[in-house]
Amino acid sequence: MKSEINVIIVDDQKLMRQGIIKMVEDHSHINVVHEASDGIEIINWLKENKNKIRVDVILMDMQMPNMDGWEAIELITRKYKSLKIIGLSSYDNEAFVDRLMKSGGRGYLLKVQEINEIVAAIEQVMEVGYYLSERVPLSKIQEFLNKSVIFPSFNTSILSDQEVRVVQLICQEKTSQEIADALFISRKTVETHRERIMAKIEAKNMVGIAMYAVKHQLVKFQ
Repeated sequence: MKSEINVIIVDDQKLMRQGIIKMVEDHSHINVVHEASDGIEIINWLKENKNKIRVDVILMDMQMPNMDGWEAIELITRKYKSLKIIGLSSYDNEAFVDRLMKSGGRGYLLKVQEINEIVAAIEQVMEVGYYLSERVPLSKIQEFLNKSVIFPSFNTSILSDQEVRVVQLICQEKTSQEIADALFISRKTVETHRERIMAKIEAKNMVGIAMYAVKHQLVKFQ
C-alpha cells in the first residue's frame, strides 16, 4: 500500500484547482487538504494550520495576482524547509526551470500535463525529493547537481552490471531498440530492465534515471 500524501493546490483559477483536485483524488493515497487562490492566502493558511494539519506537497501556480508563485515559494521554503513545492505553469523554457529550482522549488509541471504525470510528480518528489519533466536537458540536470541546486535522495539499491549499462545508454538518449542492439538482447528485455531500474531507484521517468546516473557518477554529460 502506498503511503498517504497530503497535498495543497494553489492556483488563481478555480476551475483549474477543481480539475486537479478531482483528478488526483481518484488516487486514494493522495489527499488534497486545502486549496488557495494566491500566495498570500496559502502563507496565511500555513501560519494558522501547519502545526495542525500535515502538508507534504504544494502544487503552486507561478502566475497569480496579489502574490505570485515565485515570491510565495521563497517565503514558504525559507520557513517550512520540509515542504516540497512543485511549480505549475503554462510556460516551458529552460530559464523558467532554472529560476524555479534556484528559488527552492522541487519540480515543475506544465498545466497541460496528463494526470498520470501529475501523480508521478507528487510521488517522486516525496520519494526522491525532486521531479523534473523529461523536457529538461540532461546537461541541465548535471548542472543542477554539480552546483548543489538539487539534492536528490535515491534508493541505494545496487544495480546489476547490465542495468548500469542500460542506464548509461538511456542517458545517451538511445531508443529501446538501439539499446537492445548494443547489448545483444531483445527489446522486451530492455523494457524489463528499464522497469526494474525505475522500481529499484524509485524513479518515475527518464529524468529520474538521469539524476541517479549523474549522482552516482555512472555518466557525465557535456
